[in-house]
Amino acid sequence: MNTDTSDIAARLQAELGADCVLSDAASLAFYANDLFWQPGIAPVAIVVPASGEQAAKAIALATSSGCAVVPRGGGMSYTKGYLPARAGSVVIDSRRLNRIIEVNAADMYVTAEAGCTWAEVNAALEGTGLRTPYWGPLSGVNATVGGALSQNSAFFGSALNGTVAESVLGVTVVLADGAVAITGSGGRLNAKPFTREGGPDLTGLFLGDNGAFGFKLAATIRLIPQPACIGFQSFGFPSIQAMGAAQVEMARARLVAEGFGIDRTKAEHSASVNRISEGLQILGNVASAGRTLLSGVKDAIGVAVAGTGFLKAHAYTLHLVVERETDAELARAMGLVREIGQRHGTEIDNAVPKVMRSRPFSPVLGMLGRDGERWVPIHAVFPLSEAKKVLDANDAYFASRRDFMQQHGIVYSVMTMTTGNEFFLEPAFYWMDEITPLHATSLGEDVVRPWRDRPANPAARNAVVDLRQGTQALYASLGGVSWQVARDYPFRDLLRAGTLGLLDAVKQAVDPRGLMNPGGLGFGG
Repeated sequence: MNTDTSDIAARLQAELGADCVLSDAASLAFYANDLFWQPGIAPVAIVVPASGEQAAKAIALATSSGCAVVPRGGGMSYTKGYLPARAGSVVIDSRRLNRIIEVNAADMYVTAEAGCTWAEVNAALEGTGLRTPYWGPLSGVNATVGGALSQNSAFFGSALNGTVAESVLGVTVVLADGAVAITGSGGRLNAKPFTREGGPDLTGLFLGDNGAFGFKLAATIRLIPQPACIGFQSFGFPSIQAMGAAQVEMARARLVAEGFGIDRTKAEHSASVNRISEGLQILGNVASAGRTLLSGVKDAIGVAVAGTGFLKAHAYTLHLVVERETDAELARAMGLVREIGQRHGTEIDNAVPKVMRSRPFSPVLGMLGRDGERWVPIHAVFPLSEAKKVLDANDAYFASRRDFMQQHGIVYSVMTMTTGNEFFLEPAFYWMDEITPLHATSLGEDVVRPWRDRPANPAARNAVVDLRQGTQALYASLGGVSWQVARDYPFRDLLRAGTLGLLDAVKQAVDPRGLMNPGGLGFGG
């Protein structure tokens, strides 16, 4: 076994071609940052394979040389998911693995390479009358299939259909030694990738693994008919407890396709929410979206001129999409949603969910605040029955930290969702800090130019670290479960002894030298 990593970039270039390997100083520095954590440890090389064969060769060459390999998707992580944990690491970037391998309408599945964005997956399904049950995050213009599977993900379709993990039939992965494995029925001789069943569920090992068990090349995801009828509703509430109670009732009745609740602070500070007031741009997109979104141009004009002022009239607002197969079914479901919403709050203008659906994969403005503030969230999911207790504890915790946040100029906001039978809670923090190259690349220089010269604010950033760690500890004490574990959320310390032993045995089997994304899931970095 070779353990000399000094010339690994040159050897990768010789094996794969210079166009597949980056080793210039600017690229190495860029790949040492995520949306929150910076600067980290720079890799020695970045491989951007154009095929599964190239990815397998790169991983085999890197690990046989003693280099750790670090999978990277769309770059939307804020939990050190794709940051090297040790010197001498090679990042494997999936961006060029972006082919749609197969759309099988007859057997109801789509197979896509891991570097496909969710926007690309949905574009490939246009005209089929089909979609995946979970069909992407709000960051779907950048976020990839592989990243979503590695970190778990929820938004579009998730209130009814759960997270992305519940829609996956099988994955193709490169293990640490370069071997390629296929899970689900696609891993059998002479079988299509049509089912996840038929023996132990090996697919589940690679979902939510944060790339610690293997590098994803592709995934097969089941398809469902595109719902024929769509409705939109929004409500205002005096407290987050009232909003949470309404969300829990709706989740138990399986009424909502997707929805989210926000506080007044998020309505004021989030660039994503404030895009509603983009006037003519929104008007054009919503008006052209057809009768399933709006009844006509008059409604579109109302969306365009409404802005976000109506959101600030309520302490908390909830925004919902309802899907059904017929107009009668939709009317009944909308009536039940209205009954629940009005029992706990007040019905308001439904512009927000309409606009979200009119441009589901628009630029990821939410990674900065309205005035260019840095942004980072923290989250956990809980049983539906625990929602009120969790919300009360969350309120008490942040009330106790109010002076600390004011001292450091940190603004706190909160978002809630339901994903299947889970209650999702996501506080977020805004503060003034430097704009990184990752923000500029993701949003465009034109967007970030007004704030490009803003100085670094490590004191406030470290204060946010403290707040996030305190929130993580609180949620763990309440029995919460977090996705996107990476190198950020507590994980190993929360596992029962037998469960931890099984996890370690799996890691030993697929990555005996600990070179696949070390540090991920708390495995040795």
